[in-house]
Order: sequence, then C-alpha cells, then structure tokens
Amino acid sequence: MNWDGYEIYDPGAFGPLHALPRTEARRAFNQLMDAKPGRIQMLHWLLNANGAELAGTGAGIQDLNDWFVANVQADPGKPGRLLPAWYSVVNDAALFLGEVMIQRCPGLRWEFYTWGKKNAFCQRHVIMGFTQVLSPKYGIDIDAMVAAYAHCIVASRGSVPHYGLITIRGVEIDLDAVTARMRPAKVERDAFLRWVKLAESRA
Repeated sequence: MNWDGYEIYDPGAFGPLHALPRTEARRAFNQLMDAKPGRIQMLHWLLNANGAELAGTGAGIQDLNDWFVANVQADPGKPGRLLPAWYSVVNDAALFLGEVMIQRCPGLRWEFYTWGKKNAFCQRHVIMGFTQVLSPKYGIDIDAMVAAYAHCIVASRGSVPHYGLITIRGVEIDLDAVTARMRPAKVERDAFLRWVKLAESRA
C-alpha cells in the first residue's frame, strides 16, 4: 500500500458515540459532515496512488469493493482488529457509499440518529429518508456495515480475537467456538454494490 500523503481522519471524539454526551456526539457528526468532501477526495487519492479508480458507477463500486477486499489489513498485534489507518479508510469508504446512495436517491440524507439510547445507531451518522419501509426511523448505518465487512475479511485470513471460556449458570461456554459459528462461511465479494441497490429499493 502506498500511504504517502494519506491523512488519517481524526473524529475529534473518543469512545462509542452512543456513550458520549449529546453535544459532543453532535459536534463529531457536524465535523464529519463538514469533512466529507475532503475525506472522499482522500479516498480518491489513495485509490489512484495504488492503481485503482474511484467512481460511483456499478463497475466503479465493484472496483472499490475488489480493492478493499484485496488490501484491508489486520493489526498483527491485535487479532481481530484492523491496522489503525484502515479504520480511517473504512470511514472514507462509508462516506463515499453513502453519497452514492444519496445521489441515486435524492430523498435520502445523512442524519444524526437520536432515537433510543439503547439503539445501535444512537448518535451515529446514518442514511435516512427511506419511504419503502415500515418505520420512519429506519436508517442504514453504512459506516458500521463497512467496518463489520472489514473485520469479516481479516477474520477469513485468520485474524480473529480470542475470548476464551465463560461460565453462565454453571455451564461453561467456549466463546471462540460461538463466534466462529456466527462468522460467514466466505467473504461476500459484491457487498458494496448490494448495499447501494438495497438503499435504492427502499428509498
């Protein structure tokens, strides 16, 4: 990977967004939205520096997916985690995919999610504005989806966290075995394009 010139995104907030004070989480959201054009440009540069192109066409999205799968790296010192720079790339890729969804479906928008403190989306940046869904609170957390995808990729190459054994009500449970069963059998190769099409079908 040619990282020369790539600037890692600083979110300006630390810890899970749902656990932050509302004002701090909203400030992080506003900062991210302001930084969005620059972050997408940074992703564009990174792909160019590594022999790929960034485009919002079907073929372009698939090329991004292929490049992501081929290059995303695990942190050798922290099994199951990505190299720190790749969390920034995840952020940039999610912003790009979200913008593609909005360009294709102008009724969609980025929103600071505020419904339900226990909701996984709470205080995160999600795509909303869908009309072909049952709830007006429906949103797509594309950032979380790209992050989970990245972890799935590195797990398929053997980088997995180890949790060990726990005992619940006298029963010993092997958490590593449980998480292994939950992992997909193989890495989906067209996830980015499928997510964009999902958004189109529900817009």
